Amino acid sequence: MEGPSGSHVQVLDRALDLIELLATSENGLSLAEMSAATGLPKSTIHRILSSYASRHYISKDADTSLYFLGQKFVEIASLYLNKIVLKTEAAPIMHQMATLFSATSYLGVLEETEVVYLERAEQFNSLRLYTQIGKREPLYCTALGKVLLAALPEDEFLRIAKQLTYAPFTPNTITSLEAYTKEVHLAKEQGYALDNREHEADVYCLAVPIFDYSRKVMAAMSISGRGLFDNFEIEYIYEQMKKASIELSKRMGYTQEPAARQA
Repeated sequence: MEGPSGSHVQVLDRALDLIELLATSENGLSLAEMSAATGLPKSTIHRILSSYASRHYISKDADTSLYFLGQKFVEIASLYLNKIVLKTEAAPIMHQMATLFSATSYLGVLEETEVVYLERAEQFNSLRLYTQIGKREPLYCTALGKVLLAALPEDEFLRIAKQLTYAPFTPNTITSLEAYTKEVHLAKEQGYALDNREHEADVYCLAVPIFDYSRKVMAAMSISGRGLFDNFEIEYIYEQMKKASIELSKRMGYTQEPAARQA
């Protein structure tokens, strides 16, 4: 006899069968058509699809009673495709910045309470680069993390910031919510964030936001290296990184707001 876990797996398996069936249908399917194709009772199909409809994975036409894949699948697919496009478009720009500063460039996105690396570029590419892709880093002691949280509404920022541990990595690591809040607010005002040897004892970093077509921050790009702020003025680094971020953002569909007219 199949236990509770086995029955749950079976329901999920059936749900995936229905989703794949709907994905191949151009005009939607009725309960009867799905029952004939899968051998499942119409009542079972209705129960499964109803649970997915409440989260917008499945939609139903009220006039024809036909079922379709919902908007949620479009959103998920768009997020996945955007990451692929972002990595592709970012790579040459990141390599340009890495070469200019003889440093390492990172591209990261916010996932829950961490930064996840999507791409990394150095002046001279090597196989070591790919060991960093998918790596997760803290939000509170990285320039990428500060920039990504600076883009959030204040209540969402505080919700995430209160979950962080603020464990010290170096003597310069921020170790309190109050200090981190000041840093994130400063990043919001300046348009960039710094990691002043907070994650690694001898590594400096500057990060800037990347915008999508809706002018929302979709990722962050950084330049990182030993002695970076000793070898280059922060203002110059930001000037070059801002140009790079605007170029990448435009490739992702971003358009700058028109300048306000003079009175």
